[in-house]
Amino acid sequence: EQADDVILISLTPDGAQRKMNALWKWCSINFMIINAIKSLLMILGSISKGLPLFRFGNDAVTIVRTAKYVGFNLNSTKRNIFEDHYSKKASKARAIAETLLSLESMVGVLPVWEARKLYMALVDPHLTHGCEISLDVDPDLLKPLEDVQNDFLRRILGLNKRSMTAPLFTETGLVPLRFRRVTLALTHLKYLSTLKGHNRYVRVAVDDSVQLSDEGKASWAMDLRYVIHNLPFNIVLPPLSTITPQMVDAVIKSVNAGLRAYLQWSIDDPNSPKLYLLRGRLEPEKDSAPIQKELCFRHYLSVVNPKHRKALTRLLLSSHCLALERLRWVEHRRPRIDRNSRLCRFCKAEIESPEHALLQCTASADLV
Repeated sequence: EQADDVILISLTPDGAQRKMNALWKWCSINFMIINAIKSLLMILGSISKGLPLFRFGNDAVTIVRTAKYVGFNLNSTKRNIFEDHYSKKASKARAIAETLLSLESMVGVLPVWEARKLYMALVDPHLTHGCEISLDVDPDLLKPLEDVQNDFLRRILGLNKRSMTAPLFTETGLVPLRFRRVTLALTHLKYLSTLKGHNRYVRVAVDDSVQLSDEGKASWAMDLRYVIHNLPFNIVLPPLSTITPQMVDAVIKSVNAGLRAYLQWSIDDPNSPKLYLLRGRLEPEKDSAPIQKELCFRHYLSVVNPKHRKALTRLLLSSHCLALERLRWVEHRRPRIDRNSRLCRFCKAEIESPEHALLQCTASADLV
C-alpha cells in the first residue's frame, strides 16, 4: 500500500525535476501512475524568471502559490506561509461555535458545563490544529483564533463584549488559547526529545532547526524560543540541543504555574478594580478547608435556572447594568463618569454597586 500524499523537496529546479523523474520511474516499475493534473508544485521564496516546465513524464505540473497538504493551508507569497491556515481555521472554528450556540433555539439555554464539553470536543481542535508546527510568532494571526474562544465563553456565561478576559478562564477552568497552544508545542518538543540518537527524519530536521537557531537564523527552534520569551512571565528554556523529556516537563510545569499567577494578578490588579468581588475568595473543598484556586470550574456556574445563573455571573464579573459598571463606559456621547459619582438611581447617596443594590439600599419599596 502506497500513501498518496507524497511530497518531494528540493533546493534547486534541476534537483526537483530529477526527483520527479525518479518518482515517475519508480511508479512505472511498480505498476502505478502519477496524476500530473492533481500534482502541484510550490516555490517558497522569490520566484526567478525563466523557470523551466516541471513534468511527470510528458505532462506538465502546475506551479501554484497556495496549496493544502496533510491538513495545512500553505501560501508561498505570504510572509508567514501558514497565514491562510490561521484564517481558515478561525473561520471554521467560528462557524462550529455559532452552530453550537444556535442549538439554544431548539433545546433551550445550554448549561455551562455541557457547553464547555462541546467546545473542547468540536471547537478547540480547530483552534489548536497545527500549533505544534505553526508557532504563534505573529499576534495578528493568533487574534482571530483567540476571538473565537473569548466570544464563545462570553456567550455561554452571559457576559457582554466589554467584560474582562481573565475571568473567562478563571471561572470555567479552560486555558487561554495562547497558552494552550504553547503547552501543546512543548508537548511535541517532549516527544522530539525522546528521539535523540534515533535515525529518524524528524530528529534530523529538529537538529538542523536547532543549529539554524544557534546561528541566529529563522527556524522552528527560533520560533519556539521567541514564543517562550514573549510570554507575560519569565520562563527559562534549556538549550534545545541537549534538552531532555524531564526538562520539557519542568518547562510545561513552569508555564502552567506562570499562567495561574498571571490570571490571579489580572484579578488582583489594583489599577483595574472591576473584579474586586473575586479577590481573596476561597473554593470549598470536600472534607477539607477551603483553598484558593486560580483556574477551575466554579460551583455557582452549576445553578440550574439560567436566568439566576447569568445574573449572578454578571454581578461577580462586573458585567451588570448597575451604575458602577455602566457609567464606566463612554457611550452615546456621554463621557466616562468618575467612580465616586456613579450614585444609586434610588437613594442618590451611595455608589450603585452590587452589594449596595442587593444588601443596603432601601429607597425603593418595590425592591425591598
